[in-house]
Amino acid sequence: MFFKKRKFYTLLDIKKQLVFTPIIFVFLLSAISIIVIVSVLGFQKQNQTKLLLQEESFKKQSLLTEFISDIKFNASSSFDRSESKLNNAVTEISGFIKNFKDDISLKDIEKLLQKYEQESDLNFVFFNNKTYELYYGKDAISYLIKITASKINQKSFQYHILKYIRYIGDSNLIYWIDKQKRKIQLSFFKDIDTKPWYIGAFSKIDDMKNSTRKSILTSIFQKSKYFANNYFWFYDYDLGYVYNYYNKGQKIDAKYILEKDRLNSSNEILRKYDKNNQQNFSNSIYNFSKYNFLVSIKSESLHTKLSNLEFEYDSKLTISISIVCILALLFIIASTVFSKFINKIFHRYNKRLETRNIMYKKWKDRYELAIIASNDGLWDIDLKTKHIYFSKKWLEMIGYKDGDIDNLDDWFDLIHKDDKPLVQAKFNEHLKGKREHFISEYRIKTKDNSYKWILVRGKAFKDKHYKRMLMMSMDIDQRKKLTKELQYVDLLVEYGRIVIFKWKYDEELTIQYISKSIQSYGYDTKDFESKKIKYLDFVLAEDIKELKEDIKKAIENDDKSFTKIHRVKDKNGEIRWVFNRTIFLKDDFGNVTHLYGYVNDITQMKLTEEQLKQKIAHEVEKNTQKDRILVQQSKLAAMGEMLGNIAHQWRQPLNNINLLTHFIRDSYGKLSKEELDSIIKDAKLQIDYMSQTIDDFRNFYQPNKDKVEFDIKETILQSIKVVETQFEKNEVKVNISGKSALIINYKNEFEQVIVNILNNANDAALIKKQKQNDFSPMIDINLKILDSKIKITISNNCGEVPNDIIDRIFEPYFTTKFENQGTGVGLYMAKTIIEKNMEGKINVTNIKDGVCFNIILPL
Repeated sequence: MFFKKRKFYTLLDIKKQLVFTPIIFVFLLSAISIIVIVSVLGFQKQNQTKLLLQEESFKKQSLLTEFISDIKFNASSSFDRSESKLNNAVTEISGFIKNFKDDISLKDIEKLLQKYEQESDLNFVFFNNKTYELYYGKDAISYLIKITASKINQKSFQYHILKYIRYIGDSNLIYWIDKQKRKIQLSFFKDIDTKPWYIGAFSKIDDMKNSTRKSILTSIFQKSKYFANNYFWFYDYDLGYVYNYYNKGQKIDAKYILEKDRLNSSNEILRKYDKNNQQNFSNSIYNFSKYNFLVSIKSESLHTKLSNLEFEYDSKLTISISIVCILALLFIIASTVFSKFINKIFHRYNKRLETRNIMYKKWKDRYELAIIASNDGLWDIDLKTKHIYFSKKWLEMIGYKDGDIDNLDDWFDLIHKDDKPLVQAKFNEHLKGKREHFISEYRIKTKDNSYKWILVRGKAFKDKHYKRMLMMSMDIDQRKKLTKELQYVDLLVEYGRIVIFKWKYDEELTIQYISKSIQSYGYDTKDFESKKIKYLDFVLAEDIKELKEDIKKAIENDDKSFTKIHRVKDKNGEIRWVFNRTIFLKDDFGNVTHLYGYVNDITQMKLTEEQLKQKIAHEVEKNTQKDRILVQQSKLAAMGEMLGNIAHQWRQPLNNINLLTHFIRDSYGKLSKEELDSIIKDAKLQIDYMSQTIDDFRNFYQPNKDKVEFDIKETILQSIKVVETQFEKNEVKVNISGKSALIINYKNEFEQVIVNILNNANDAALIKKQKQNDFSPMIDINLKILDSKIKITISNNCGEVPNDIIDRIFEPYFTTKFENQGTGVGLYMAKTIIEKNMEGKINVTNIKDGVCFNIILPL
């Protein structure tokens, strides 16, 4: 096999290359530049043409979309007016019926609806929302049978359609659509709260197609005037006419336009857009397919813009080629001058090169000496054979001898198993060119089977004939151990009770650093770093002066540190005792600039056994006194409620007696015996009512430990009378349902349970009404007999109890009210009475927007 001998270039050959190569390069570069310019400008022209077409298309689509939205809005505005008219009419009639309460009859309502129908174009429907009996509006319901194409008989359909209307809900608008005729009718219904009646009205039947056509014809010509080079036109391909085709507000037959102007692009739309082909083929067209309408937009400026773009492209191409030719000529002249100048200085450069070669040899010798003197270990890897050469320093660093480690696999085996995957990954990434250098910290096994941390830096060098990698190793074992120890100290401080400070030695002891363990005192490091809280704010005010004096005294005595036990305040204001240990940091002149130290919480050490006993005795006495106060408050609250209820019940009778007394005084001598007897009889009735009120409340609060037979429902009604005053004040409604039963048990205690539960509901209603002005509190009581037991359910809508405390509401002294509103013993007593005394069960659960108490008693 023959090998071509490589040519050796002489100095003369190099000179010739310097003369002719730049000229050839300029010619080639000029030709390539012209080709690139033609391609780039052509590409730009193509892109700008597409962009121009896209902009025009987007502009048309935007204008058309806005116009179509206006059309739909105008077409649907008639329905908004119908909706308002329906709402007003139904609301007015329902309000009129409510004002009559129980006095108005069905015939009166029928006359009223007939009157309203004569005065308006509405059709009314009036039916029973319980039995779905139709009182009025049979024609309107019959129309619904027609548009729904229902096959069931009219009576059954009437029941189901009225039930559907009731299901839709109170004060809801319903759309009734005739799909065949594309017509629509609206209805609006409202519930009569005082009666089981449902009343509503139907609007007139609207034609959506005519409304849409009218909206288009009304606005299309006026809307087109706002755009300089664009306008809208309308095609009704059922009626076969085009409107505003020439932007003159004219209505023209479509056949006439097709015969007159065959080449216009809009005519292509007219030919393709018939009943058999209704798919959009342009962004400038909107098709109302269900009405057989078409709205399009025309533009008159696109051709002019394309012509301007063509002229601009030709101008740029001419100028660019001219510039390339001029620059090429200048480069040829410059290269000729430059080559002559290079020939003059080439000889001098050759001498300088020889001088530099001598200098490079000296630098090479110095580099080898620097490697030998370095404290780092050097090693060289042959990547083909995987053989490694280690310097003497590297072997001494790890403790091995020459020959103990021979190849790359042996080196990998010495790396710690936890570090090996990362080192291998970085090594492979560097060899693949993903990393410029190989840098890694890892643990390597030494000769004595221990591990040492080292830092390795290296770089691979590749050539056609060889592949090698040079590496430098540095011993970082001591640094790693020290870093680890410092991390342990930081963790100990962060999660321990010791807080490290660094103060500036000034009047306020300004904090420059504070450890995160300050959180054990309730503070955050940001509070001190932002100077929101100062260190002296942390120290108890009575100890600040003494602390500052001790620091000053220690500095004056030239002490290296000082210790102090003093008091501090945590964020909650609680006083703690701390041990303060601080050293003094000085500048180069011996002046104290900073204080560095820690404080340790020793509060528990300061509390003696006697202090603990005194504190325990004090807390016991405090809790006992609190229990007494709570019981007393409960008694006073019950008595206050009784007196308040009696006062409220007596207020009206006393007022009536007062009026009768004044009437007798003013009419003295003028009254007949019959009138005087009548007044005395009225006064006696008022006094008897007041006496009965006293008996009702006295019987409720009178203790009775004997079981008696009583009626459950009557007893609950009697309990409601006790809290009736508060319920009237807070507008609380009470509903009671179910069958009653006779039971032998503790009647008065049962009344106490019912009153406690009702009072809790009343308090909850008051809280919720303060948040919601339109809130209507309601309490439902249901009685149900289950075999030999009776179940009493008391539910309300006055708010739920949080799930995390609902299981605790029967505990003694547990309350969710403020201290001046409850003692927390009411429900505890209720549970005790029901389960221990009356041998029943009581529980509470959350329901939607309220709670439900379930009481089960044996019959």
